[in-house]
Amino acid sequence: MTTLTELQGAIEAGMRRGKSFSTIEDEIIEPSRLSDDAKSALWLFGWSFVDRHAQRREAHAHLARLAESAEHWPAVT
Repeated sequence: MTTLTELQGAIEAGMRRGKSFSTIEDEIIEPSRLSDDAKSALWLFGWSFVDRHAQRREAHAHLARLAESAEHWPAVT
């Protein structure tokens, strides 16, 4: 079984070699047999290598998609 530290090293190596974050997700994080908390930590670690402008752009895009579908959400009181 691969350890959390080994997966962290693989993520860092892949990101520094220019792999896309989605590739890291698909090839390293998702197939791991770790808990959701550990996967979340690895996801955050990998995401930290993404340029901050790209991070912001992605966050805005996700929020916009969610806002478009907000009409289907229950009302918040």
